[in-house]
Amino acid sequence: MMKKRVVICGEKWITEQCLEFLYNRKDTEICAIVAAPKDWQADLISFGAKRRLKVFVGNINDYVDEIELLQPDFIFSIQYRPLLKSAILNLPTSGCINLHFGLLPRYGGCYPIAWSILNGEKQAGSTLHYMVEKFDEGDIIAQTSVPIKEETTARELFDSMSLAAAKLFAETYPSLLEGTVKASSQDMSRKLYYDNDSIDFNRDRVIDWTRTGDEIQRRICAFSFEPFQLPLTSLHLPDGNQSQATVAKSRLHNNHSSKYSGKAGHITEVTDSGRLMVTTGNGDLIEIGLLNNQPPLEHIESLACTPDNITFM
Repeated sequence: MMKKRVVICGEKWITEQCLEFLYNRKDTEICAIVAAPKDWQADLISFGAKRRLKVFVGNINDYVDEIELLQPDFIFSIQYRPLLKSAILNLPTSGCINLHFGLLPRYGGCYPIAWSILNGEKQAGSTLHYMVEKFDEGDIIAQTSVPIKEETTARELFDSMSLAAAKLFAETYPSLLEGTVKASSQDMSRKLYYDNDSIDFNRDRVIDWTRTGDEIQRRICAFSFEPFQLPLTSLHLPDGNQSQATVAKSRLHNNHSSKYSGKAGHITEVTDSGRLMVTTGNGDLIEIGLLNNQPPLEHIESLACTPDNITFM
C-alpha cells in the first residue's frame, strides 16, 4: 500500500497532536506543514524542523504552486484561520478536510466556544467536515461533543474540546484512508454562523450587573480564558471614583425562595470562605471567588474599602 500524502495547516496544541499521530503512522507521509507565524500553544515550525519536514509559514493560499508539486492526497485544516480558496481546495485527490470547534451546522464561523457558553448551551463539540468555498458548509464526516456546565469557563471548554477533537481525528482517520467514510450534508435550515465582528472582547467582557444572573454568569464564563483574558467589572468607591478589577471563580445562586430586592451590584454577603455574594438585576446572586486574582476581601481592603461601602457597577 502506498503511503497517503498529507498537508496539514493549523495551529495550537490540537494540530500538534494530530501531526504527532500522523507522523507515527507507517501508511502516511506528511509532505508539508503550513504553520502560523506565532502560536501561543504550540511550535509547529520547530515540530517540522526537528523531523525534517517541509514547513511553510503563513497563509496556505500563498503556496499554491508549492503545494501542487507535493501532490497531496489530503489537506487537513486544523484550527486554521484563513479560508482555503478554490485553487487550494482543488489540489488534493481525496479532499480538503477541516476540524472545526463547533457542532455544525450550529456555531459555524468565529468564537464557537464563547457563543456556546453565552447562549446557554449544555454541550459543545467539534466537527470533521469536507471543505467548500464557503466557511464551514461542507459535508460532515464525524462529530464529537463535550458537556458545558454552569461554571465551565471558555478555557476549560477549549481544553476539553481539544482533547475530544484529537481523539475524533485519530478514530476517524483510518476510515478516511480506506475511503469508507459516509459523509452527510448539513441541514442549512439549522445554520448558526457568527462572523469576526460578532464579539468585541474588550467591550463585551465588561460585566453589566443590571443583567440577569444567568446572563452575568455566562458572560463571566465565556470571557474567562486564562491566562490571557478575564471578565472585567467596575467598582464604585466611597469617594466617588471607580476602580476596575477582573472577576474569576464565579458561581450563580438562583434557587433561593425569594429574590433579593437590593440594588444590582450590591454586596449582600461575605461567605465564611471570604467570597462575595453580589446582587444581579433580577435578584439572583453571583458568588465571586477572585478579584484581580486575589481573594475578594484582600482586593477590597487594598482599595482602603469595606464590602459595606463598595458597589459593583
